[in-house]
Amino acid sequence: MYEYYWGHTKAQIELIDIDQPITVFEKSKDVKPGQPGYKPNARKLREATEKWKKRKAEREKRGFDLNKFLNTGEKVPVDKKE
Repeated sequence: MYEYYWGHTKAQIELIDIDQPITVFEKSKDVKPGQPGYKPNARKLREATEKWKKRKAEREKRGFDLNKFLNTGEKVPVDKKE
């Protein structure tokens, strides 16, 4: 910090702060979830819920338990597709 405060002039310190790369991303015209003005689509929400329920049922059928996996490292049983 000594070099920073006593070794550089105020102008040099300002250049250090200013001389940063700037990335400008294009703004999408679509408003995404979590942004102001977003209105959820009921059909998409129902579809996502049904998809989640189906995946949950498949995991329960296979006997998947996340706590057991995280605590013991037990491998996840996977259905073999023919």
